[in-house]
Amino acid sequence: MRINGWQRLWLVASTLWAVVILLLAGIIQSDGDQTVPSANEALFAVRLWIVPVAAVYVFGLGLAWVRRGFQLEAK
Repeated sequence: MRINGWQRLWLVASTLWAVVILLLAGIIQSDGDQTVPSANEALFAVRLWIVPVAAVYVFGLGLAWVRRGFQLEAK
């Protein structure tokens, strides 16, 4: 399976968003303090990451579907 350019862009953006969320949630800490987040905090961070990432992907699928609808059929 090959991914196209838009999927690659989505993959890079979701990875960067994951890093931002992990930094904000304190799971990745720059001061070296080794604290383990609670399950609720970790679940909140996962939801904060997955909802926008999934929404952007579904939006892209919807745009591709609409675009295909406007293309002329080859006969």
